[in-house]
Amino acid sequence: MMCGHAKELMAASWLRELNPADEAALKQHLAECAECGAEMTALTAMWHRLGDLPAPEPSRALDVRWQATLESLAPKPGPVKWNWSNLWPRSLEWQMAVAAACLVFGLALGLFIPRQDGEIRQLRREITATRDMVALSLLQQQSATMRLRGVDYSGRMPSLEPEIVQALIHAVNEDPSVNVRLAAIDALGKAAGSGGVVASLAQSLQGQDSPMVQAALIDYLVDARNPQAVSAIEQFEKQPNLDPAVLERARSAVKQLGRN
Repeated sequence: MMCGHAKELMAASWLRELNPADEAALKQHLAECAECGAEMTALTAMWHRLGDLPAPEPSRALDVRWQATLESLAPKPGPVKWNWSNLWPRSLEWQMAVAAACLVFGLALGLFIPRQDGEIRQLRREITATRDMVALSLLQQQSATMRLRGVDYSGRMPSLEPEIVQALIHAVNEDPSVNVRLAAIDALGKAAGSGGVVASLAQSLQGQDSPMVQAALIDYLVDARNPQAVSAIEQFEKQPNLDPAVLERARSAVKQLGRN
């Protein structure tokens, strides 16, 4: 196994996505290659430290208001002059009626309890900010394996924040690893509805030297169904020494987008 292939398998090993044969081959290579073994040890330690990131805690104001709500619902102590149990009906029908009335009263009371929507939205923003920080940190690592992990982490997010979108576009344009560029294109699929993202990737097509990345970008532009990408693809077709398969895919893309 070559060192480059071994480094690509490290992230999959952490996620337990390797089949037994690849896992065994990776372990053998790490045992024989001191450089890869040292990198695996260092990155594994960093990987575990990511799990120690503290979860955002609710604000103090939310806790105070919650306690005040609980206290307002608590029964006030007072003198007891008779046995409350005597008020509970002995008939099953009346017991069910009282229970239903209590349920309706509780639901009505819940409508008047002030909701802490502002604190909840703030908590969600803090969680999103933490996720973005982790993704951006991984995308800026020197190791291609860690950058690939950052792209994968970004792709698992429910939505892409503008900072993450820009970082992924930068990876498509500048990352030296073909695998990272391909993964970044795939992660940007969630932003295919953005005209700015489509325009950026259409422009990126001119500077790519890998046929695999060129083909992936052409497929992305076709899936986005943005006719504005036609001119960029037609300009791309004029480049000399294009891979025949990529050239054929570009011509097919122009025809598909031209019919939209």
